[in-house]
Amino acid sequence: MKISFKRHLLPTLFLIILSIFISGCAEESSAEEVSSNTQPSAEEIVSNMQMEIDSLEDYSFTMYVSSTSRWQNPEVHEIIWKKPDLMKTSILNPNKDTKVIMASDGDFQWIYNSESKTVFKTEISDDFNDLKLFEPNVYAEFVNGIILNGKLPSLLRAENIDGKNVYVLELTPSEKNESLQWKSKIWVDGENWMLIRCELYDNEGNPYIEIEIRDVKLNTGIPDSEFEFKVPDGAQVKVLGLEDFKSEPQKMTLEEAKELIDFKILTPEYLPEGYEFNYSMVSSSMDTPYLTFVHSGFSVFAGQHYEKITLVYTKGDNEIRIIEDISEKGLPETQNFVSEGENILVNNMKGMISPIFGGNMKALTWQDEELEVTIISSLDKAELLNITESFPEA
Repeated sequence: MKISFKRHLLPTLFLIILSIFISGCAEESSAEEVSSNTQPSAEEIVSNMQMEIDSLEDYSFTMYVSSTSRWQNPEVHEIIWKKPDLMKTSILNPNKDTKVIMASDGDFQWIYNSESKTVFKTEISDDFNDLKLFEPNVYAEFVNGIILNGKLPSLLRAENIDGKNVYVLELTPSEKNESLQWKSKIWVDGENWMLIRCELYDNEGNPYIEIEIRDVKLNTGIPDSEFEFKVPDGAQVKVLGLEDFKSEPQKMTLEEAKELIDFKILTPEYLPEGYEFNYSMVSSSMDTPYLTFVHSGFSVFAGQHYEKITLVYTKGDNEIRIIEDISEKGLPETQNFVSEGENILVNNMKGMISPIFGGNMKALTWQDEELEVTIISSLDKAELLNITESFPEA
């Protein structure tokens, strides 16, 4: 069955970045210049944040997430967590009038979607090789795995917000970090070293996600009963196995792939000597019921619908991979996150060539109408451009 989606690139952030943490929202604030004699350094602030994360026994808070590109009203995330892996989160999207509930009770993980009236359930077991529906400690995952990972902090200023001493830090990608290349700004409570606010920026310096945290309570002794999940009336329960977490694309001929893809597949007329077509693979956000939910756009942090084909050309052990995909509008385009790429023109269309895998390979990406095309290979820049210039228009 063919699937038709409008496209705009996704860079998907996924469920594990569903949150942040702590204190209230600033209505009035005063800023002061940062003095090295009286203020901690940016590195000390980050270290204090990480030590505070390690010391937490439980927390609860309400998080408001605004996106400049998707929602008119902020999403509301109500989150509670208890060491080691108890968690319950409800996500209310006022613009779609939908609710998602996520729970981890120590034995099972659950996700309920009010729109589809479906509950996904999986057992927390070693047999699943640590596969999870989500990471229970969302704050720690967000701070250490997303916000701070591969970033260089700098202290911009100190502010007084509602009587609290707050530090404002800017985080920029380090030179060695080739993923998650966006700039962000965070507000950190100087008393408990938790986040008050976070802003993510696009490559033009405009905020596209703004997050505020309110009603925070720390180490209050939340009872285990608060994490119990009750299946809503009328909901269908789907118990997930390993096959539901990932879909292994099958190798197929180009003709077989054309029957499964709902857009025109582009193939190059030129290939370096010795390279021949080997196989293709097709994947989409609707390969399994769980993937369909994950990419349903239930939250600003969720993935978006996509449809993709990968063409593989080989010469001995060497490969040229051509990836073509169409996806719904999500966060800013992939190339906005690349800091080390070189802007180029591909048949009069804007493109970018970037080093990947430590510079051992290159990725050349460009946009052709709704279609994004990426070539991945160890070939030099000249040969990559020869291939791209031989592509027909979409």
